[in-house]
Amino acid sequence: MKVFVNIFAAVVLIVTIVAGKMYWDHQKPAEASSTSTSSKSVSKESNGNWEDYAENLPKSVKEKMKSAEASGKPMKLLIVGSQATSTDSKAWPETLKETLNHTYGSLIETSVLEYKGETTLDFVRNQDYKDIIKEKPDVLLFEPFLLNDNGVVGITNTLDNLSVIMSHITEADKDLVTILQPSQPIYNASNYPKEAEALGEFAKNNGYEYVNHWSAWPDYKSEKILDYLVEKQRVPTAKGNKAWASYLEEYFTAS
Repeated sequence: MKVFVNIFAAVVLIVTIVAGKMYWDHQKPAEASSTSTSSKSVSKESNGNWEDYAENLPKSVKEKMKSAEASGKPMKLLIVGSQATSTDSKAWPETLKETLNHTYGSLIETSVLEYKGETTLDFVRNQDYKDIIKEKPDVLLFEPFLLNDNGVVGITNTLDNLSVIMSHITEADKDLVTILQPSQPIYNASNYPKEAEALGEFAKNNGYEYVNHWSAWPDYKSEKILDYLVEKQRVPTAKGNKAWASYLEEYFTAS
């Protein structure tokens, strides 16, 4: 009986060893794959391969980022606009700022200047462009009060005022890269979309970048867009801020 028990125990031991070996042999490829993927991810971050995320950016901005990397001083991105370009913690500029910080780390430093209710004419009369000059940005992302001007200033005067604003700013810094963007779309507008197109043409003719985030919003002729706007459509809701931010996140980080 004792001999039988010993034989049985030996068989159980052998089976256990074989089963254990088979299990670990099966686990190793999965672990290797996981480790490889993890290593690639860590490697990409540790190597500071920011160019992978900057695919959509113009050459002028990439050059600024290269200079920032070489000097160790961050590229200064300044976001300027109306009440729609809010400094509120839940507005799209803050969302974009967080995304840029997560993606590029200390390579980009982002700040925001908000001018509630101002038109381009107010901006010129108040000489608010001096605020931009004081900030000394490398890149300016500018929403030049297009909606606030609508029906008040007129697109011809808007573009004239914008020319004055930019002449002061570029006189102070000829190497500044300027990216213009329209204000938010509004429901069933007639002249306003044409004004946005005119702003795009102005950017093209004057050597500025132009980003039109309207493609991330519902069609302005659809009532759906009303869910994206509040305060007589002058300010984006959470949905509007998300749409605006998502477009710019794709532009700045290719993600």
